[in-house]
Amino acid sequence: MSNKVRLFVDKKDLEVLCTNDNIINITGMIGSGKTTLANKYRNDSRYVVISLDCLYRGQDKDNINEETIKINQMLKKKYPNQDNEKYYEEIISYIKNTDKSVIYVLEGQQIYRYLDIKEIKGRLIIKRTAIIKWWKRSIVRHIKRKKIELTNKQITRKQYYSNILYWLKRRTIQLKYYKDFNIFLTNI
Repeated sequence: MSNKVRLFVDKKDLEVLCTNDNIINITGMIGSGKTTLANKYRNDSRYVVISLDCLYRGQDKDNINEETIKINQMLKKKYPNQDNEKYYEEIISYIKNTDKSVIYVLEGQQIYRYLDIKEIKGRLIIKRTAIIKWWKRSIVRHIKRKKIELTNKQITRKQYYSNILYWLKRRTIQLKYYKDFNIFLTNI
């Protein structure tokens, strides 16, 4: 049976124990449900959730926490030109030098985009949401954010529609990422 993601049918999350480190990695495509899964850990004091979107692109501001801010400051000092390939290694080093009583949850698509399976520490959870579903979710999420900005008069109606068209085009172009994702899944 293939691990690959499908166009219309969700597949069960794939879990792989890579090493015995006290780390949970959650990865998948844009809009696949990574943050929703990570939110199950967020309110439990035994876990510290790090949103990699906050670190790699400065996005996902809703899920930023004190630990993420510390890691972000450390990475910006060390890598002012944003060296994504080294981030994971630095985050793991940071985790190993911190509180051992908590389990770190790293959440983001960057795990499959920048890492080889041999580099991943701890347990890996891969969201295998259908391609059409993650595409639609990512568009709807963006439309909701822009609708709030329009309602609060932070943007004009013209900016709203222009932005929606931009994101429709961008997410459609990003459909090519599923090929990289399936290659990642094949290598497991």
